[in-house]
Parts: sequence; structure tokens; C-alpha cells
Amino acid sequence: MPEQHKQAPTDESAYRLPFEVEGVYSTSTICRKVENEARDYVDELLSDKLSIVRAHVRPGMLVDLCCATGGHLLDFSLLAEEAVGIDFSQPYIAQAKRDAAEQKVLNVRFLVGNAKALPLRDQSVGTLYSFSSLYVIPDIKGVFTELGRVLKPGGRAILDLQNSWSLNAFCVRRYADLAPSFPISVNQMFSLALENNFAIVEHRAFQILPLWAGKPKWLWPLLHPGWKRIMKRRVRGRMLDEWVSSSRLLKPFAARHLIVIEKA
Repeated sequence: MPEQHKQAPTDESAYRLPFEVEGVYSTSTICRKVENEARDYVDELLSDKLSIVRAHVRPGMLVDLCCATGGHLLDFSLLAEEAVGIDFSQPYIAQAKRDAAEQKVLNVRFLVGNAKALPLRDQSVGTLYSFSSLYVIPDIKGVFTELGRVLKPGGRAILDLQNSWSLNAFCVRRYADLAPSFPISVNQMFSLALENNFAIVEHRAFQILPLWAGKPKWLWPLLHPGWKRIMKRRVRGRMLDEWVSSSRLLKPFAARHLIVIEKA
């Protein structure tokens, strides 16, 4: 059985990210770019996520929720007439604005905002996506409620969610330097979508193994870096990791679920 989930903190400062000069949350590294050569597993995964967004863009405003420094949204700027990046971090948004000005991208705005109280008008968004961030937000129900408010009828959201029943969720608790995470089960993901009148358009699963972790050490056979080289290999256009993670028996235990939902 999985460990009991952490109780969501009531003080927002309790789960703020540690903005370091160097490290996983640095403004210089938070938005990873896909490497064209010597691609790692994470490059292949990011490439798949970006492709999923491109495939599901709908007319209207394009929003990157929890955009960090906005690198992905700037790359997507030609997909929509208007694009908005939202993040609660002022340092990230400040860097995103500098990068947009430097690249002379005029149709993208960056706003400081709360994922559970989006600074957007009702039914103003055609497409929204969020990568690798929603699982650090306590009580994600509020995010789904906001998506229902801001998306147009027929609008779509591409959500990167972490499964509480995964080995990765077990391992990540061993890293004190990471922000606390609040993953949910796959059943909860689907329930939240249906409760808020969303249809499930696509569901893809990844990361059956904790492919970056090194703790706890007694799991070393599953934490060996060689697994990344195996799992990133592509079979009929998809990573071997996705084929394994999407199998009927293992899908409920895969760590990362990309769910595309559409507002009725």
C-alpha cells in the first residue's frame, strides 16, 4: 500500500519553491530545452509533451499554467494570436518578460497568478497546458474548477499529473531539497475531470520507474541510470517507457499521466 499523503499546508509559504542561484529551481534551468544531440530520457519525454500540446491547440487564447520562465510558451507563440503565461513566482515571470522582450515576441504576456484563482476572464481560453507543476499544488480540485471557468466550450487542457500510487511518488519524498508534492491517484484525476464537466480526449502514461531518483538506496536495481537508456528507445514512434507504462496492468502505477480534457 502507498504511504499516507501529506496534508496540504494551510500557509502558502510552506510549499513555495526554493529559488536558488543554482539547482533544480534556478531561473536559468527551470525551463528545459530539448537537446537535438545526445538526447536523454527527459529530452524524449519533453519532446512528446510538446508534441501533444501542438496536436491539441484550439482557436483562442493559449495559456501556459505554471509557465516558470516561459521558454515553452515563447516557442509556441506562433500557434495563437494571443498567449499568456501564468506563474506564482515573481522571479520566473520577471525572467520570462526579459526573454520575450529580447526575442521580440509581441503576442505573449506573462502574469503573476495563482493556479486556483486565475487572472483570466470567464470562457476566454481556447487551450491551456501545464507541465511538471500541478503536483506541487495542494488541493488540486480548485485548479480543475478554474479550468472549467476559463476554458471556452470545446476548449482543451493538457495536464501533466503525478500519480500517488507510483514508485516515483514514493522516492521523491526522500529528497528534502524538492518542493513538497501532493500527487493524486489516476481514479482521482478522472473523477475531477468528470465532476467539472470535462470529457477525456487522450490519456498517456509515462515513467513506470523513478528514472531520475537515487533514493532509497535499497531500490538500486530499479534506480540504475541504465534504465533511462533503455526506456527512452522508441518503438513505432513512442518510447518503450510509454508502451510499458500504458499497459493495462501497470498504467495505474505509472508516475506521470498526461491527460487531455475538453470542456463540454
